[in-house]
Amino acid sequence: MRIAYVSIYLGVALGLAGALHAGEVPDVFAALKAYKANDYARCAEVMEALQRSSGELPQNGELLRAECLAAAKRTDEAMRYLEEEIPRGRISIDDLRSKDRPGLNRLRTMRGWPVLLAKAERISAQHRAALNPQLRQELLARVEKDQHAQNAAIAAGGKQADWASTVPVMRENTEWLKQVVATRGWPGRRLVGEDGANAAWTLIQHSDADPAFQAQVLALMEAALARQDVAPDDVALLTDRVLRAQGKPQRYGTQFQTGADGRMSLQPTEDEAGLDARRRSMGLPPMNQYKKMLHDVYQKPVR
Repeated sequence: MRIAYVSIYLGVALGLAGALHAGEVPDVFAALKAYKANDYARCAEVMEALQRSSGELPQNGELLRAECLAAAKRTDEAMRYLEEEIPRGRISIDDLRSKDRPGLNRLRTMRGWPVLLAKAERISAQHRAALNPQLRQELLARVEKDQHAQNAAIAAGGKQADWASTVPVMRENTEWLKQVVATRGWPGRRLVGEDGANAAWTLIQHSDADPAFQAQVLALMEAALARQDVAPDDVALLTDRVLRAQGKPQRYGTQFQTGADGRMSLQPTEDEAGLDARRRSMGLPPMNQYKKMLHDVYQKPVR
């Protein structure tokens, strides 16, 4: 099951000062903590540092950075930032139109807001026109079925017999996805949108019965990452999946296993001393935060 760690936490923050200290590592959780404490200036600084260090923010991260800038009364900077980011298609037009947040509400009073929103509307329409709606809907329907099976297995206790019930769903999805890849290549953001690309990623992540196919897709996703058509954290998680299937240590520390004592533990990982730096470069949260999320989702002790 995919842990949509960053999306969940950013969604919570958006549903609800000062620069980084020398040597401090930027991470999205520090920004969220600052935002929820109404320390919008610090939130903006952390998000800026995070984007500089990793190149791409987690899903909803661009909106959070703009929100924090504007809420900190740095509205001109927020407007310039949105001008730069809107063409990438990662900021929801619905959020720009109507999400009720202090920073966004402040921006809507700016003289230049109607022009910026009109630009966002045009770009959003262009992106939608380039999508394959049928493929996107099929991906979303299949991932919904996948997640239903995964959640049922977790709710039943997550024993081997519980997970066995997910196998037919995953096998059917894998065979279907093979046909998609053979005819269209990897379905990234430009073809099926952000949610469709997330769904495709979940299906390949759950194609463990066909490690050769996962390795084939990893190469396609690495190429797509170079043109910003997939999320870096998606590539990181699939990289670890492929490496472990090949009997090699994982690179980003995303794969855990449950022992006989019921505890979840990190599978073999290369260069653990540099692990958090590698995770940060791919937009993944620090290991201590990741372990907490695993505990929250699976309700098992994590070491």
